[in-house]
Amino acid sequence: TQALDGVSLEGRVGEMIALVGATGAGKSTLAYTLPGFIQPVTGRVLLDHVDLRELSVGCVRDNVAFVFQEPIVFDDTVTGNIRMGNPGATVAEVAAAARTAGALDFIEALPNGFETRLGQGGATLSVGQKQRLAIARGLASRAPVLVLDEPTAALDPETENALVAALHAEREKRLLIVIAHRLSTIRSADRIAFIERGRIIETGSHDELMRRRGGAYRRFVELQVGETASLP
Repeated sequence: TQALDGVSLEGRVGEMIALVGATGAGKSTLAYTLPGFIQPVTGRVLLDHVDLRELSVGCVRDNVAFVFQEPIVFDDTVTGNIRMGNPGATVAEVAAAARTAGALDFIEALPNGFETRLGQGGATLSVGQKQRLAIARGLASRAPVLVLDEPTAALDPETENALVAALHAEREKRLLIVIAHRLSTIRSADRIAFIERGRIIETGSHDELMRRRGGAYRRFVELQVGETASLP
């Protein structure tokens, strides 16, 4: 069975695109093709008009950063963990990435701040703290394409709202691809690609798609809020 079927999606720096759909629709599969984790059997993934298969792994990693839904924490300091996304990042760049990711407060509260060693898996951190650290790592990279898989899943509403606002500003210098279920995150995207059974069946902004009576995205939102969603 094909995970994706006839998918065509183009994004540019300065844009935030949300991949939306039910579990198993193909969102993660599509996202995994962008950094080359999965190679399409047919079709191509182009980075600046060049087929990914023609580029070295290092070149792809320099241009596409990926933040996984399950955060990865290394046995290193906070600074070392964030610099995994960009070994040459300055102290100021590391701090700026942490601030944007909403991680600065908890980092500064650690025994040695940014120089606190976290241990394998970051056992002393909460899931939300690990997620913010992983987001900071992605932001510290200079990759023009940043893919985030459910970046706000483990965050409280206040932290989520702050992060969404920060990501919206971050898109000025890169293309953001976000897999999202939370409506507050989805609404902030410039464009939504609604995926169903491996196909992109609707694209547009939240407001545009909500105007489509009987549309797939509108039904998805109505199910999320548990009642008929009101038109903007």
